[in-house]
Amino acid sequence: RNFHPIRAKNLPLTTAMFIAGVLWFVGDIPMNGHVLLKGSFSNCKEWNIWVRVLFCFVYTTALISRCYALDRVFIQNRPTRGLIYYLPTVLLLAFVLGYSIVTEALSSKLTIGYDKELELCSTTKGYVYVTLSLLWVNWLIIIFMMIRLRNIQSTFNEFYEFLFICAFGIAAMVKTNVVHYTHPKYPLVRGYRIAETLGDAFVINAIILIIIAYPVVMSIWQPHEYEHTWLLRLRTDGLQNMYDANMNIREDFSQSYARMNTSVNQPAKKMARPNANPFIDMPEYALHVDQNGMATLRAPEPNSPTDETTVTSRYSDHSMITVDEYEKFRHIL
Repeated sequence: RNFHPIRAKNLPLTTAMFIAGVLWFVGDIPMNGHVLLKGSFSNCKEWNIWVRVLFCFVYTTALISRCYALDRVFIQNRPTRGLIYYLPTVLLLAFVLGYSIVTEALSSKLTIGYDKELELCSTTKGYVYVTLSLLWVNWLIIIFMMIRLRNIQSTFNEFYEFLFICAFGIAAMVKTNVVHYTHPKYPLVRGYRIAETLGDAFVINAIILIIIAYPVVMSIWQPHEYEHTWLLRLRTDGLQNMYDANMNIREDFSQSYARMNTSVNQPAKKMARPNANPFIDMPEYALHVDQNGMATLRAPEPNSPTDETTVTSRYSDHSMITVDEYEKFRHIL
């Protein structure tokens, strides 16, 4: 929980995605005909509406929220807190909940019912097409948001991650549409029901791995080196310029979509050298830029000042950046 590259992936939202994915998979098991439904377990509306479909929508809504958080910070230059920030997610979830309630209230002949002879759930074409159409709308929103994020010039640019996420999501949607259109009774065919369930499980886990796998692996394999490199990139990729440009927007303005809500306007204090962490605070390294514009970290000269160490960055026209600014950056994280 103290590793900054992992924290930057918005762990609460990623955890919510994982839980929604697990429940989505749980709903797939009875709805795809892997088990025979008898007695109290034969209520198909509960399995489909309140487990499978609901948490499939929650999963895609979480992805939309990730995109919106990045858009909010880097496109709109606004903080990730407040009523306006949470309002789109609340409206999406309210719509999904309303759709579930309406579906529950409709007759089983119009939506989904239990087939006693087959001991399986049976859905109507109209219900299937409406539900899939709403899921397509969610994925189109994600694609639209992804396009808006393509020009973010910072370490927080997740355009390529979302490009793969959208590819997996669209592939899953196409697969589901084709199966439901060509084989409406696919739960009766072992190959199709296995393919549907495994396909959903693969997409659910693949998307989460795309988001979180790399920083997690690097935190295990090269924890200090990777975090140090990540912090250096964050400091030199132009993000600091955006912080400075937005200082006057509001006194407590925060530029981090990963809930990094500490104010960037608070006066920074000089680091206490005895308690400094060389891998996180980075006061004991100097950023050296060679004639080709390549930035590398070097230990300072033995006789160099310790409390006024400066570095040079080609991203800020070779201006001098003091340790106080490093402390301000550390507050952001």
